[in-house]
Amino acid sequence: MNPDPALTAAPARPPRWLRLLRSLILIGLCLSLMVITALVVIGCLPAASASLKQLFSWGSKVPKGAVSLTVLFVILVPLIVLAVAERKRWLSWPVLAASCLVVLPVLGWLAWDEPAIRQPIAIEEFSPVFPGAEQSHAVLMQYSRQTPSEEAKAFAATKLNAPVLANPDNPAKWLESVTKNRAAIEADWATLAPQRRWFGELAAFERIGDLTPSDYGANIMSFQAWRTLSKYTCAMATLLALDGRGDEAIALLGPQLEVSRKLQLSSRRLTRTMIAEVVERVILQTAALVLDRTPVSAASRARLTAALAHENGPALARRLLLIEYVLFAPYVNRMKLGDHLAGTWGNEKTWLRRPLNFLSALFFNPVATTNIHGDHVRELAELAAARDLGRFKVRSGDFSDILLRQPGMKNVGGRLMLSVAVPAYPKILENHWKTADLRIGLRARLATVN
Repeated sequence: MNPDPALTAAPARPPRWLRLLRSLILIGLCLSLMVITALVVIGCLPAASASLKQLFSWGSKVPKGAVSLTVLFVILVPLIVLAVAERKRWLSWPVLAASCLVVLPVLGWLAWDEPAIRQPIAIEEFSPVFPGAEQSHAVLMQYSRQTPSEEAKAFAATKLNAPVLANPDNPAKWLESVTKNRAAIEADWATLAPQRRWFGELAAFERIGDLTPSDYGANIMSFQAWRTLSKYTCAMATLLALDGRGDEAIALLGPQLEVSRKLQLSSRRLTRTMIAEVVERVILQTAALVLDRTPVSAASRARLTAALAHENGPALARRLLLIEYVLFAPYVNRMKLGDHLAGTWGNEKTWLRRPLNFLSALFFNPVATTNIHGDHVRELAELAAARDLGRFKVRSGDFSDILLRQPGMKNVGGRLMLSVAVPAYPKILENHWKTADLRIGLRARLATVN
């Protein structure tokens, strides 16, 4: 018996447009599964997230081994799964439709961001402009990193005679270093006349403004000239004290102390605040040494006391914690994932910028990232102001561990970014309170001197 031709004929080939649509759906499904696989691997495996966090660290080397293994796994697993399913003819139209109905809401959930920032602080609110801010900032920026004055360029090329001096925190070594290099210090002091003139102009302002925009690439003050001048000021004040000229020594130290405190009050950068605290600390240590070595008149003690007035340790401690958040929040909200990674890698792998920017919303939720950071620094700021250093250290250390070990595939990029972006706050706060203690101690000492 001959078979019916209608039963043995091959099934009709679908039209081209339908085959093209099916191919596009498969490609989209494959790419979506790759993204989801990557997020599951990075977000739910602490070892993977700990290795890949270096991608978000400025100036760090890209961990090529970890990245290669992750990329290989992320690409191969969805491809193998779909290839096997296609070979076994499991990917019918109903299965494809059901897969899309599952994957698309997941992608939408990954891309959804929180509606508002919970801790909104504009940099203009944090460090407002006041009368005279522009003028004082202009004087300060004569020694800037990106647009230095001719005087600043000349200073950068200047070679000083004195070797690297010890620090006043060790009085014995400091005195030995200063007395041994007296001639070189005095010669260098004369060489630093342009910087002393600049500093005198800066010290004359009642307040010193900071107009730096909220941009990590913005032009900022170059601190080398000030740090050099402050070290030589301490050395010259010490030499004057050894010569019995205490009033002249205090006259040198007073402006340095005043400027260091003024710079902290209006600072928009953590670096500027930290350098100002370092300078303040060495000035305080030198002032104590001067009082140990030579008599100082009542007028000089009064001037030094005035420079130490208005104790604001708790407020400055709170400010130390918030200052990076004020800069970080707008940066995070205007930059996509590819832009950030291209910036951290330098010129390496910049070709990844556009595809990563395209996928940025799936890996990185800027408002949620800002809120995680903001809630954390608000808590730390209150602990810092209360000088609860024990709890502060614990909570500060917990933050990075929680970000890396908390499982979850949402906002993986934001969590990795925060795990490397938060500074070593315990050490910063410890130095802040050491300086505050020196300030309070010197003020108490001046109050008891007859």
